[in-house]
Amino acid sequence: MNKNQNIAMGVSLAVVAIMVGSAEIFGEKEIIFPEITAVAMGALIAPVQSWNTSRTRLFAAIVSVAVAGVCIVRFIPEILILRIALGLLVAVSVITLSKANFVPAISACILPILMGTKSPVYVISVAVMTAFILIFQKVLEYFGLHEKYEYRPIEPSSELLKLRAKQVITVLVICILPAHFHEIFFIAPPLIVAFFELSGKGSKLMKRKYTAIALMAAAAFAGVMARFFISEKLGLTLTFGAVLSSAVIFVLCRKAKLYFPPCCAISTLPFIIPKTAIIKFPFEVTAGYIVLTIAAVIITKIGNNTNKA
Repeated sequence: MNKNQNIAMGVSLAVVAIMVGSAEIFGEKEIIFPEITAVAMGALIAPVQSWNTSRTRLFAAIVSVAVAGVCIVRFIPEILILRIALGLLVAVSVITLSKANFVPAISACILPILMGTKSPVYVISVAVMTAFILIFQKVLEYFGLHEKYEYRPIEPSSELLKLRAKQVITVLVICILPAHFHEIFFIAPPLIVAFFELSGKGSKLMKRKYTAIALMAAAAFAGVMARFFISEKLGLTLTFGAVLSSAVIFVLCRKAKLYFPPCCAISTLPFIIPKTAIIKFPFEVTAGYIVLTIAAVIITKIGNNTNKA
């Protein structure tokens, strides 16, 4: 398994290098799509695919919500909490209607909203980079280097719809203050994705929530350190820093035996934020995730008590 994972990690790091390198060459920051490292972790590096979805549904979901996120920025009034609410509703609706649980699609929709991205370059990058990962997944499966995943449709039952409503409402309540003061790293998109995974029915992640917090904090600090010391201080390319921070978190996830895709996206996010925000990024991300973890625990306990009653 280690040999196969090394190959998958190598492929994933190559995709990160292509993505960030292209952004530097063409001077288009919108090419950098941090969630691609999460997709790589869940689709390639994890021994079994992290989400119950097919390749077609995964690709369709992530591209369609990326389009929706850019359209929200272009056409909806500049009221951040309103845009976030619309983005969440669209992304969660797409995930539910696709009969899958590919929640990283939420990040693809919310990221352009938080960053104010209007360029179609972002959508093209999401489509191309996701296609790369899925093609490589198919190739690895063909050569027996990755276990095939058998997709099973998730019917949108009343129980699931109630859970999604609770999740959306909880996230929106938590987003109110950060959105008002524009402290967006408290609600960075991968944190929202992690909350949905953590508060999902029968979540295995809940049993390792403290490890998840540690990995999220490590990813935030790794990304910032790579951006600050490698790219800013030493003057090396962003590509080198992004590949290094991604490699660090890939290895940490494997050592912890917790293949946690959202923390991988967090490790890449520092490479698209302003220099002035680098210092506060890891602290706000860690604090935000702790709050979202507490909220997930509360939702899960309420749900369990309701089921027992």
